[in-house]
Amino acid sequence: MKRLYLLRHAKAGFDLTGQSDAERVLTHSGKQDAVKLAYKIKGRNERIDLVCVSPAIRTRQTLDVLLEISGDCILSTEVVPALYQASENTALKVISDLGTPAKTVMLVGHNPSMTQLSNLLAADLRLDHLPTCGLVVIDFAVNHWHDITLGTGTVSWFDFPKNDYSIL
Repeated sequence: MKRLYLLRHAKAGFDLTGQSDAERVLTHSGKQDAVKLAYKIKGRNERIDLVCVSPAIRTRQTLDVLLEISGDCILSTEVVPALYQASENTALKVISDLGTPAKTVMLVGHNPSMTQLSNLLAADLRLDHLPTCGLVVIDFAVNHWHDITLGTGTVSWFDFPKNDYSIL
């Protein structure tokens, strides 16, 4: 079995003059939301073998908060340039190309690809919009990442910091 965590970065500020999109940083509330989610991950005793993160500052800051609070739940991290402004097909290729024996992988990325990817992979969840710092955890009955096919995943957990309770 493989477990995929799809995490949209926490809330980021708008571009400042001369600042590129990739340089956008988390807002104060975005950092607080990441803290809430990190404690939820830690509280559920989740174990994540590999986190693949977009190189954008806001995604790396989101991951930094997770590592600070629930770092004992995360074994390894890798910056994956293809996740920045990725289409859902590019994100699918990142998953398919995982050569790791890891059973659990998290992608930290951006919308619309995180929402679209959730909808493509999960048989039992349809989202209009994955909120900032929203997390969808999908299980697949496969032995290899390249064996994952569309619509075959089962959502085991969907949550976001402004949610009063976890769904599933």
